[in-house]
Amino acid sequence: MPTLWAQTSNFENISVGDDLPILVKFEFRMPIPDGAGALAISPKEELVTTEKLSGYVKELLLKGFPPTRVNAEGTTIAVTILTDFLPGDTVSLWGRVVGKLDDEDGQRVECEITVESEKGDVMATGQAVVSL
Repeated sequence: MPTLWAQTSNFENISVGDDLPILVKFEFRMPIPDGAGALAISPKEELVTTEKLSGYVKELLLKGFPPTRVNAEGTTIAVTILTDFLPGDTVSLWGRVVGKLDDEDGQRVECEITVESEKGDVMATGQAVVSL
């Protein structure tokens, strides 16, 4: 299916099954050697929260939909963390359009989002409704 692009996406040209662009997130983590020579996690690092993950999902949506629509009042994002991970972990976010609604509440596009580790393990899932 086609991949959505923020500068050309509108309700008419979006179809169920369309892919969102892929977003890869990683933040630089200073290596901290432990006694065995492996890398340890700094005690200052905190796990990714649903708030931070929602920000990642919003960043993904901004690649696929116009910013004014992603920031619109009717746009919603919900995330579920399945496995704890840290901001320094490399994860990729991808998603697809799973529904389109056109009713008295306006035009909306429903998306499902998956967050995977670099090994392909599903770390989190999300749902978004973008108000167009």
